[in-house]
Amino acid sequence: MKIIKISMFAYFLTICCMSALFSSIPKNVNAETKLTLVYPFPDFLQYTKNCKALVAAINKRGKGLIKIDVLPFNSIKMFQQAPAVSKGRVDLNCIPAAFYARAIPELEAVSTASSSIEQARKSGGIDMLDKLQQKHFKVKYLGWTGDGNKFRFYMRDTPKFASNGLVDFKGLKLRGNPIYGAFIEAMGGTQHSLPATATYGALEKGVVDAAAWATIGLRGLKWDKMLRHAVEPDFYATDLGWIMNLKKWNGLSKEAQNILQSTVMEFELSNRDLLSKMHKEEKAALLKGGMKFHQVPNPDKYLKLAVDSAYQRMIARLKKAKRSTDHVAKLRAAWQQ
Repeated sequence: MKIIKISMFAYFLTICCMSALFSSIPKNVNAETKLTLVYPFPDFLQYTKNCKALVAAINKRGKGLIKIDVLPFNSIKMFQQAPAVSKGRVDLNCIPAAFYARAIPELEAVSTASSSIEQARKSGGIDMLDKLQQKHFKVKYLGWTGDGNKFRFYMRDTPKFASNGLVDFKGLKLRGNPIYGAFIEAMGGTQHSLPATATYGALEKGVVDAAAWATIGLRGLKWDKMLRHAVEPDFYATDLGWIMNLKKWNGLSKEAQNILQSTVMEFELSNRDLLSKMHKEEKAALLKGGMKFHQVPNPDKYLKLAVDSAYQRMIARLKKAKRSTDHVAKLRAAWQQ
């Protein structure tokens, strides 16, 4: 009987110890971290498709560890999205760098890039922008997923060229955008700031009769029905990238951080290859549809002005914010290769 009593005592003691042990383990130790993401463009555009494909890849790779929930389009207005990430209202954003360059003027480097994503990483360009954004905007810059595509001007009528070999924008009503606004102004143009979703109606009503847009996506927006002339050479680079609220990033496990960062870096290359392919296909389709392409008489001056005007705006913004400009030359060298 004593043996049985001792055995029963040992059994109950073991059960109590195990219960105490399990109750001391945090209940959320294996919980999946939920993240939210916003995006700026309509779902039918390739940039949004790329963004959502990257989300799907992260969710698959991080199953049980992290999961990104995509908020509906326009749940936060496009120019309010990056500040919302900075303030922690939302966790992630795939967004053009120029859309929040007022806060981080150095982001003009991405918009005007001639470097490839490999060059930008090897030269330290990505790392420089990551550190600047962490310090001044409280976000982690995960990477640039817009390499492989550029911009060009599209017009309703045949473009005119000035004696200096550049486009003559006199009398034109251009749809503007933070990405290339400084370039338009440097060539003497005036612009109407309109979101992409409002531009088709503006073209129909004659509010604008010219616009810059990426070298893919014009047909998806149906702007090619009214804009029948294109100006070359193409300029800048599509500057879509990924940012994450810094506090949220720092709160992730190393494993979760690695999943996010490594997947973004893989997509930098695959998206670049896809966008480059689509760039060629889009031009062929536009030509087949009857669009006329016109070459700027002085392409070197045109491209230099595109970059110079953006960097002048960058420096002016830095000075206004009472920030140093000593790093600008190094930044430009990293992104202009």
